[in-house]
Amino acid sequence: MLLRILHLCCIHHIIIGARGGNEEFELHPQDGWFNNLIHPDWGAIDGQLLRKSPVAYSDGVYMPSGQDRPNPFEISRAGHKGPPGLGSLRNRTAFLVFFGQQVVEEILDAQTPGCPREFFNIPVKSSVTPQFDPENKGNVEMPVFRSRYDQRTGLSPNNPRQQLNEITPYIDGTLMYGPGKAWTDAIRELSETHKGRLKALDPSVPVKDSFPALNDLRLPFANPPPPREHNLKPVKRFWMIGNPRGNENPFLLAFGILWFRYHNHVADEISKQYPALNDEQVFNLARKKVIATHQNIVLYEWLPMWLQVNSTIVSSQVVPPYSGYNPNIHPGIAQEFQSAAFRFGHTLVTPGTWIRKANDPTCTFEKLNIEMGGGSSGQAHALRLCNAFWNPQEFLDGKKASIDNLLSGLAVTLAEREDHIVVPDLREHLFGPLEFSRRDLIAINIQRARDHGLPDYNSVREAYGLERRESWEDINTYNISEKDPQYNDTENMYPNGMYMSGPIANLKKLYGNTSAPDNLDLFSGGLLETTPDGLGELFRTIIRDQFTRIRDGDRFWFENDKNGLFNTSEIDEIRNISIRDVVLLVTNIKSEHFNKNPFIFQKGDPCPQPQQLRADTNDTLNNSPDGVAVIEQCTGVKHYDYFSGSEYSFALSYLALGLCIPGTIGIMILMAKHKKRCMAEQRRKAAPPRNVEPDVYIASEWMGPQEGERNVKVKFDIDRKKIHVTDRGRRPLRMIDLRYVNKKIHFRVCEPSNFISLRVPDEIDLVLRFATGEFLTEFIRKLEEFLRTLNLERDRQDWTEPLIMKNATTKAMRKETLDKFIRVVCLQAFKTDTDIKDISNMDGTTANSIFKIQLTRTEFAEALGLTPTSMFVRNMFLMVDKDKNGLVSFHEFMQMFNIVAKGNAGDKAEMFFNMFDLKRRGCLSRDQFSKMIKSMLDLSDTGLDDDDFKVLVDSLYQKAGLQPSKDITIGEFKKIFASGEYENTLEQATLQLAGAKQQWQGKGRAVEQSFSRRRKTFIDSFGESAATDGGAPRQQRPKSHLRGEVVKKSRPPPTGFWKHWNSFTKYVENYRRQIFWVSLYILITIGIFAERAFYYSLEREHFGLRRLAGYGVSVTRGAASGMMWTFSCLLLTMSRNTITFLRETFLHRFIPFDSFHAFHKLIAYMALIFRVMHVFGHGINLYHISTWASGDLNCVFREYFRATDKLASFHYWAWTTITGLTGIALTLIVNVMYVFATPYARRNLFSAFWTTHLLYIGLYGFMLMHGWGRLVQAPLTQNFLYGPLFVYVVDKLISISRKKVEIAVQKAELLPSDVLGLTFKRPSNFDYKSGQWVRIACLELGTSEYHPFTLTSAPHEEHLSLHIRAVGPWTMNMRKTYDTNNRDGKPFPKLYLDGPFGEGHQDWYRYKVSVLVGGGIGVTPFASILKDIVFKSRTSAVRFPCEKVYFMWVTRTQKQFEWLTDIIREVENNDPNNLVNVHIFITQFQQKFDLRTTMLYICERHFQKVCGKSLFTGLKATTHFGRPEFEEFFKSIHHEHPKVQQVGVFSCGPPPMTLNVEHACAAMNKYTDFPSYIHHFENF
Repeated sequence: MLLRILHLCCIHHIIIGARGGNEEFELHPQDGWFNNLIHPDWGAIDGQLLRKSPVAYSDGVYMPSGQDRPNPFEISRAGHKGPPGLGSLRNRTAFLVFFGQQVVEEILDAQTPGCPREFFNIPVKSSVTPQFDPENKGNVEMPVFRSRYDQRTGLSPNNPRQQLNEITPYIDGTLMYGPGKAWTDAIRELSETHKGRLKALDPSVPVKDSFPALNDLRLPFANPPPPREHNLKPVKRFWMIGNPRGNENPFLLAFGILWFRYHNHVADEISKQYPALNDEQVFNLARKKVIATHQNIVLYEWLPMWLQVNSTIVSSQVVPPYSGYNPNIHPGIAQEFQSAAFRFGHTLVTPGTWIRKANDPTCTFEKLNIEMGGGSSGQAHALRLCNAFWNPQEFLDGKKASIDNLLSGLAVTLAEREDHIVVPDLREHLFGPLEFSRRDLIAINIQRARDHGLPDYNSVREAYGLERRESWEDINTYNISEKDPQYNDTENMYPNGMYMSGPIANLKKLYGNTSAPDNLDLFSGGLLETTPDGLGELFRTIIRDQFTRIRDGDRFWFENDKNGLFNTSEIDEIRNISIRDVVLLVTNIKSEHFNKNPFIFQKGDPCPQPQQLRADTNDTLNNSPDGVAVIEQCTGVKHYDYFSGSEYSFALSYLALGLCIPGTIGIMILMAKHKKRCMAEQRRKAAPPRNVEPDVYIASEWMGPQEGERNVKVKFDIDRKKIHVTDRGRRPLRMIDLRYVNKKIHFRVCEPSNFISLRVPDEIDLVLRFATGEFLTEFIRKLEEFLRTLNLERDRQDWTEPLIMKNATTKAMRKETLDKFIRVVCLQAFKTDTDIKDISNMDGTTANSIFKIQLTRTEFAEALGLTPTSMFVRNMFLMVDKDKNGLVSFHEFMQMFNIVAKGNAGDKAEMFFNMFDLKRRGCLSRDQFSKMIKSMLDLSDTGLDDDDFKVLVDSLYQKAGLQPSKDITIGEFKKIFASGEYENTLEQATLQLAGAKQQWQGKGRAVEQSFSRRRKTFIDSFGESAATDGGAPRQQRPKSHLRGEVVKKSRPPPTGFWKHWNSFTKYVENYRRQIFWVSLYILITIGIFAERAFYYSLEREHFGLRRLAGYGVSVTRGAASGMMWTFSCLLLTMSRNTITFLRETFLHRFIPFDSFHAFHKLIAYMALIFRVMHVFGHGINLYHISTWASGDLNCVFREYFRATDKLASFHYWAWTTITGLTGIALTLIVNVMYVFATPYARRNLFSAFWTTHLLYIGLYGFMLMHGWGRLVQAPLTQNFLYGPLFVYVVDKLISISRKKVEIAVQKAELLPSDVLGLTFKRPSNFDYKSGQWVRIACLELGTSEYHPFTLTSAPHEEHLSLHIRAVGPWTMNMRKTYDTNNRDGKPFPKLYLDGPFGEGHQDWYRYKVSVLVGGGIGVTPFASILKDIVFKSRTSAVRFPCEKVYFMWVTRTQKQFEWLTDIIREVENNDPNNLVNVHIFITQFQQKFDLRTTMLYICERHFQKVCGKSLFTGLKATTHFGRPEFEEFFKSIHHEHPKVQQVGVFSCGPPPMTLNVEHACAAMNKYTDFPSYIHHFENF
């Protein structure tokens, strides 16, 4: 009850009366609520339409009825088509008809289609309605939408679908004041100057000449496209009146203006009579009277004329006398009234109206200038309805007399005859949407009744207490000959005088010639009852019942003297006001020039119409010779494809988005190439500006189109007749030997580019670019002088740079030829039947060219993988070059390779001996022998001090049993290198030729087994330690079983299913935590996707966008939720501080925090998949949306406002809405971020990768904005984002709080291999573990650019240290910045420090056995770990599970990272428990079993036995040559530690190395009796 009282207070206006006292009265509630205080919702807006007849839905719930009935178009043609121009037999006027239309707008609005739209289209049959299918497609349908209904209904037979009336059924002023308070306020003046008025175009104009104001506010008037122009027009062109549909046609608008003026007239009268009243009071008093006047006219003046008028022009049909308000009467609109009965007026509608000059005694009818559509114009004598739809102001143009003339014309224009016929303006030319500009209203009427589930004609009669019609003929028995004898049936319309015999017969046949009209549609059946007097029995009963209930159920009816609105005298006054009075009050029409009753044209009324209007004829006015038609022709139907205009934007938008991916990739590649060029340019600029050495010239050598340029030094060696090419560090790159050249030397010059190409016979072209023309000129001068000195012919030509490049013989071109050369050499050395066949398949030209190839010394060295200037290469080249022509022929190379490939240990030792016994004396002096040893040491970049070198030579002499000063013979040489423990090693040695290994792969088991034996023989020394240290016994250590050739036979891995099963179980055991969390995450993600997809597939199947776009919405909504979830989770994986903290808690046992980087990638990939699904799904959705009418989309996208004259094309949705724009922005951001996150970008454009990843801020911002548009649903992104965003922000604040503290750099060292060593102050609160990493920024290079590096200092040290290798722009700039030569005495720039952050390497101590594998600069985390091990080894109080650590250092040369050597040495000297076992692998040799490597190995073993340390590193650690065989090593670990269940493997280095470690671990995990090898790795 309290709720009712509150509602009454809100919606009912109480004002002080003005009848001489302070009387109060209650106004009509505009929403209809609480009109009935007992039943507050009776008569309220959005009330259900009432049913008196039984529900006839085909399924009893909601499916339309009449599915077995004829096509509505066929019914329209058979039952409602007839000759035009039949006037009303009772002189009803067009004024009556269009007044009736405005009555409909007052009490009923059920035209809004449901949301989402439900199509109930009517198929067009070309044989029935060819005008609707002008192209004869055969598949055209007239669009009809099912009506809006109460969503709480239509669920079961007990609760069938019920349609809604969107306005109140009361006659309460909705027509004049709008459907709600906001509308009313919008059309009011709200002025104390013009109190109580509705807003006028010009308030100063008298009421009789005034028009409503233009719709500048853009009130939502109905605004379909005018069918004549077939385009959309802005809604602001309309005048602001109360009726939202009041601008449909000029006649309806005329009544809207009439009531607008009448209200203002009444308001002016009240304001004059009671000047003390304010605007609000005057308005409400005027509104009260206008509503009462309208009630009176409708019920007591218009309705009787509408229901029935006899031949004497007297109505015998009136509603029962008013007996007072009855709250138990429901005023709601009946379904039968809405869908059929009140549509009776369609048969009376005229095709237009005459326009009569008001007050003209000569009865002049205007000749109109009309628009014909398509830009043409013409004239007509009458205003045509079909072409005036939604162009109401074209005639009512605001001119003073226009409304007067139109109302005068309506009053004299006779309505169409009271029969079954409907004029073409409604039956063929009714307005429609753009896609179907003309429609059939009769077909729509029939379809609407079926949509509402109305039963057949006879069932409705029974429901209203009327007798059923037992035969078709009983529907209408009116005989016009008998009842209207004055009527002359000249058209022979009514055979035998029967008024409806023709259409009844037609419909009977159409409905299957049934005996009774039991399946006849209600509208047609009711209309067939029509007589000249008016409505038939059924429609008359329905309408009378409806209006009686509206009156008696309205508490605010003007005759109800208990509502306090009017007293008796006022009621009597209102009863005496007629429509004629209203017209005369507010227009300039004079009484004598207007009908006594404008609803009926009676005898004596002025100026009858010239003739009855006949649609679709070429009649002229009384056969007037002016040739002007009485009425214009209707424009034809036009169709429209809503996707038209979107084709290009749709295709181009998606093409552009698609091309963004290759475009971004292209930009990335161009940026990488530009960076490469800039770096090359920097290197060139970094070179000394002038040559500082004699006969040495600095330039850039062009290697080829793919290889690019490299900085070189070119030196002319006159004494040796050679041209040496080295890098800037003087490392030999190539050598051109001119001693044996006897042909002309060509050089081509491009002076503008400072470019020169030098071509020497049998050599690769030397193509150089100089920094300046001066350098080029000096080089050419010196080159000519050099060649002249050598008496060599030369030829200089001036070419362009592109031509030089095109004709140059590059290394890549030469390599193709040399590859064939090496291939044939190998095939000849290991001959099999297959090999012979391969050679025999070569054509003669190819074979002949190969046999003629001669290798230069540079090519010979490259074939061996060595530098051409080494003594080893020199001596071997001189030995092989038998004919001494400076080149090695095929046969010479073949002889040497046969010895190496097939010879025994003695043969190989002899060949090695002969390399240094160049004079063939048969012995080597100690000096020559020493040079041989040094030449081999040079191969490994190893230098020994004189004492160590002397010890090595002495030990080798001692092995041969010689005195230190004696010469070594071949026999003694073999005793050293080819006897005893080394005989087998040397016998298995060969020469590894570049590109040769592929030639013997698959050439037979013998060859493969030979290589396998050599490999195992060589790596047999894994882990063995020297026995002595400088001659003194070393501390005894447990004997190691680390061997490549295992000592205990392992159970072989199973095959088939069990092999894969064991591999799978080991993988699950090792990665069970990762598998659990990844599986859980994927399941949650799938669940989130599936929940939304299920919701929109089934639960929202009949709603919104789902109905428009089908299952595409299910996919896109599921993908959208998946994106929200995954992108939100990415923030957690980016919270490094949080992860580092949590990994130190007990949670690390359950959550693999070290896998966060891999998890980040996994989530990112899933997010990308969802993004692709979302984008492509919305491509489909937007296509569907773009094919729908804009008005139909309004119900789906209610958050989007757009003018009704604007079509919502694809580019509208994509490029002008917040959802579309943010979606495009998100797609571009994701595209850029993912492309620049590829390994190629991270490797070549790290700064771009980092910069583009900062776009994540925009990504999350646009994701939030994307949902704000509420295109489909309320935004959900924030729900996913709250938690992760909070964690990430806190984590970021932690980083910001510390990373902006300036850290002083205390020491900076430039180390070999472009490594920069930094030592800087350790913050007081900086606690970390060995193996952790930090991010640093150099203040001088940019305070916001951070880069990650692993700490090389140990936790116990006072300072922090990093070792940074210069490989990119930032690291190169760091090296330059901290170069003391560039500081000029200034202090080193300070750093910003962020970290530490945890990673898997710090868990090395958790395993009983740990293997640390470092490659290149990847040794940095292990530097910290090794230092930590040393410290903990000294501290007896420190205990940890690890019992053994194997450190494998993989490096090209031991000199690359000499700083690590010191650390390893410290470990060796402070490891009393032999916790660490170090193995160093020098990879500059391509194979461990290479001949030259074998000789070095023998020297290494001798030196290690004598000195107790490595010949190469100076360490006690074992040194190996070539790359490690990880599988063999891991097998050895198992036999060394047979009881260990898990081995932790930690690797850091280039991806190929870590991948090999991963493969080795996977291979070991296939063994059932082996431990689990758990691999943690980091790449750089």
